[in-house]
Amino acid sequence: MRTLWISERTGRRRTGTRVSELRRLFEIGITARVIQEPLQCCASYELGSEITEKMVQLDFDVLGVKHSENEPAIGYVNRCDLKPSRCRDSLHAFEVCDLISDSTPLINVLPILRDKPRVFILSGNSVTGIITRADLQKPPVRILLFGLVSLLEIHLSYLVRKLYTDNSWKRKLKKTRLLSANRLMKQRLARNENMDLIDCLQFCDKRDLVTAHSDVCKILDLKSKNTGKDLLGNIEKLRDKLAHSQDIVEGTTWEKIIDIAGSIEKLIQRSEKYVESVSGMS
Repeated sequence: MRTLWISERTGRRRTGTRVSELRRLFEIGITARVIQEPLQCCASYELGSEITEKMVQLDFDVLGVKHSENEPAIGYVNRCDLKPSRCRDSLHAFEVCDLISDSTPLINVLPILRDKPRVFILSGNSVTGIITRADLQKPPVRILLFGLVSLLEIHLSYLVRKLYTDNSWKRKLKKTRLLSANRLMKQRLARNENMDLIDCLQFCDKRDLVTAHSDVCKILDLKSKNTGKDLLGNIEKLRDKLAHSQDIVEGTTWEKIIDIAGSIEKLIQRSEKYVESVSGMS
């Protein structure tokens, strides 16, 4: 892990270690279409009372509306305000702000869904799909979030090595945490894994060490050490949920989760500037 960023042979920055490269992966290769669902529709002439019952059975909050089966969707109805009369009487037209292309980068879908519960997917000239916040629980989004968290943790390891010379970080860590890291290192060395003790620290250990250092607020542009500790604590909670395939939003809100994802990216960008400034990497 110590030579992850720089090739020992060429001295150049390794490909795939920048947050911009991770972002590019999700901009080019992983788009909205990988998590969208087909937009289920009803006919404009169907009775709202019957469609409401159908939506309850399917646990749908929204249905698209068509004039006929072979025509494109012209709008949508919400279960909560669907009138008993014809569905066309409860029709909501698609607004530009509610539409995104199926080629929209997945990483850009997150901030869009921060302030709205759903977006409709435009494929060509027709609305064919829908993405709700529930779709953010799917594996592609989890991969994106875990990738960001993993890259941040690599930066935390770097900061511990750089800011604490001569292993002075050991004096800052609780004895129980240091013993735990030493036990893990022995296990890994027994498997012929090449690493040092910092590689055996847990996220919480790196969080405490990094936020305890006086230079971190300046490097990561944090308002205070407590602000940094709270932010990294929330990131750790997200990391644990992702690692154990748990409900991402349990105990919090999608707004907060999406804000955390944005904060992770900003922390990495700030750390990268520091890494490149002290290491001469480009």
